Amino acid sequence: MKRTFGVLVFLTLALGLLPAGLMAQSTLNWVAHPAYSLSGTDPKRVEYIKKNVDEWQAANPKVTFTANLLSTNAAEAAAKMMEQAIQGRAPDLAQLDGYLMPGYVPYLQPLDDLLKKANIDPKDFFPFALNAVKGKDGKVYGVQFTTDVRVLYYRKDLVPTPPKTWDDVLKMGADLKAKGYDAFLFPAGRAEGAPNTSIYPMFWGQGGELVDSKGKASFAAGANREKLINIFAFYKKLTDAGITPARVSNYGNEADQNADVATGKVAMFLGGSWQVAQLKSIIGDAELAKWGVARIPQKAGAKNATSAGGWAWGIFTKDPAKRQAAFDLMMKVYAGDPGMAGWTSVAGYLPTRKSVYKSPAFASSTYTDTFKEILDSDGNIRPSSPEYPKISTELQIALSSVVSGSKTPEQAVDDAWKAVTQ
Repeated sequence: MKRTFGVLVFLTLALGLLPAGLMAQSTLNWVAHPAYSLSGTDPKRVEYIKKNVDEWQAANPKVTFTANLLSTNAAEAAAKMMEQAIQGRAPDLAQLDGYLMPGYVPYLQPLDDLLKKANIDPKDFFPFALNAVKGKDGKVYGVQFTTDVRVLYYRKDLVPTPPKTWDDVLKMGADLKAKGYDAFLFPAGRAEGAPNTSIYPMFWGQGGELVDSKGKASFAAGANREKLINIFAFYKKLTDAGITPARVSNYGNEADQNADVATGKVAMFLGGSWQVAQLKSIIGDAELAKWGVARIPQKAGAKNATSAGGWAWGIFTKDPAKRQAAFDLMMKVYAGDPGMAGWTSVAGYLPTRKSVYKSPAFASSTYTDTFKEILDSDGNIRPSSPEYPKISTELQIALSSVVSGSKTPEQAVDDAWKAVTQ
C-alpha cells in the first residue's frame, strides 16, 4: 500500500473490485471522511477496513482504488462536494452526511436495482434513513450506513424512574441539587451538538419546523416562535434554579460532558448513543452499569421526538461497471449484512437496517434495544436546506446566551430570527 500525504491524503490501493464487464485495468475514485478511512486514528477501525480491503484486493487485482479524504470541516466538505457534483467532477463513490443527501440526489445514480440484486429490502431501513436517500421519483439514491440517536442518560441509583416531561425534570432536579448533584446537563455551547441534542428533539416534539416546504427558514415564524421560546424558558428555569450549572454554555458537543460524568456527581444528561463506548473507556463497566437511557423529556402534551444522525454513501459515476464496483465496495466494507454489522460494531455506531440488529456479527450493548426502539419511532433528521447552516449557528448562539444569562428566551429567539432572515 502506498500513501502520499498533502492537502488531501491520497491512498492508492490495488483492490479487487472487478464486476462483470470491467475487464481492463480501471480506477475507482472514492472520497471518505478520515475517521472512516485507512487514514483514521482508531487502530480497530483501520484494521477492520484494511482486512476487507485486502480481501477485495486479493480477489480482484485489476481495479485501482484511489481514495481522497473529506475535510474535517463539515461545511467546507459539503460545499466542495456539491461544487464537484454540479461541475461533473464528483468522485465515483462518496461519503455524504445523511441529512444533506436530498441536495445531492439530482447528481447521484439510483441504486434500486443493485439493492434488489443484493437482497436488501429498502423497507428494512429505519424510515428517517430511507427518506433521506429517496428522490421525489421514489427511487433510492444512496445508502445511509450508520446512525446515532440522542437520548436522556440517567443514574438508575439516583433516578429510579426517568423523567418524561419538563415538569418532571424540574421537580427531580431540585431534589437532586439539594443532595449535591449536577442534576441535569446538556450541551449548550457553540457547536452542532448543542442544537441537535438540546433543541431539535424538544422543538420537533412540539410540532416545530425549522424550514418550510421550500427550504426557507421558519423556526421562529408564527407558532414556531413560541415553541422555541418554550424550550429556552425551560432551560432558563433549570439554570436559574441551579439544577443545571451555567458552565454547560461552554459545552458545544455531547462528549464535552464526559469529564463531568466521570466525577460521579452528575445525575442526568442529554447525549448521544456513541457516548456509551466513550464512557466505558473513561469510567469502566461497573460505573457505566449505573446508567440507564430513556427518551428525551418533552413539554407536557408534546410527542416523543429525537435527532438521528449518520453518514451515507452515494454513487456519482454513470459507468455501469464502476457503478457496480462502487456498490460492491460499499456493501463489502460498510453496508452489506456483514459489512454494516462489522463496521457499526467496530466504530461504535448503530445500524440503519433493523435486520442487522439481529446479526451475530453486531456487537450490541444493554442499551441497544432502547436505542433501536427510539430510532424506529421517534427519529428525525436535520433539514437539507441551504439555510440550515446559518440556522444552526444562530440557534447555538441563542441557546448559549440564554443559559449564560446574557439574553432572555424571547430576545435570543428574536435575535436568531433576525440574523437568519435579514
